[in-house]
Amino acid sequence: MATDKKNGFSFRYESKKTADMGLGVFACERIKRGSIVWRHIPGQYTVYDELMFKAAIENMTHDEIVYELTHVFGLRELPGCLIRVWDEGVLINHSSNANLITNNTATIERSLDAESNNYIQNVTKELLADRYALVATRDIEIGEEFTNDYFAEEVADAPFYDVLYEQYGVIEDYIEDC
Repeated sequence: MATDKKNGFSFRYESKKTADMGLGVFACERIKRGSIVWRHIPGQYTVYDELMFKAAIENMTHDEIVYELTHVFGLRELPGCLIRVWDEGVLINHSSNANLITNNTATIERSLDAESNNYIQNVTKELLADRYALVATRDIEIGEEFTNDYFAEEVADAPFYDVLYEQYGVIEDYIEDC
């Protein structure tokens, strides 16, 4: 059972193998609907723009690049960048019937200037707001896997991501079956 304080989980959880999606994250206690289950915390995520991401994968093997591409995401409100989570929140799998969603109760107070020289730093700071936390869409029982809908309205990968995804032949058949 994970108890490391350097992760974004608000509840006790465990990471273990799933039947069909590799590793997943499972609740070790009951969680009430509306509770924040996971949030970004300092030092446990990186925000990349296109040049930064390409530099990060430049010396990786094909398999390592595919792994990175399947473990980053973008958000519609924060265009042109990808986010890489470094704690076990990265193991939250997809489901079209997800029990977690990006917190929609708070709104972004201002729009970030994507053309600013400080855009990536501003996005990095903005992610610390609970607006980008994952909340329970319903009560979650002990032993239930945490899931998120990767195709939810707030998720939107940067255009350069799609090009790299195709370039490296990434296939995630299991997502379509959820």
